Amino acid sequence: MNFEQNLEEKGEKSGFEKSSMPKHKQLIKMLTFRVVPAYYKEIEKVAEHKKMSVSKLIRSYIKEGMKRDNELTNQEDKDFRVE
Repeated sequence: MNFEQNLEEKGEKSGFEKSSMPKHKQLIKMLTFRVVPAYYKEIEKVAEHKKMSVSKLIRSYIKEGMKRDNELTNQEDKDFRVE
């Protein structure tokens, strides 16, 4: 119970508010992450096999996941560019 109360207090103090806006419209910033070299090589192999860039492959995976989780409507799906 104390843990939940602390989370609520921290959320209020830091100004985090839950938005009703869809996630794909909230995330307008660049996403950067690190991948160990062995995983990156495997991602490159898949991208080469599909004849696309690593960046495009990752964006397509993100879009597929958002569609699977019902985060995108049909119109938002069209607006979400992978190219």
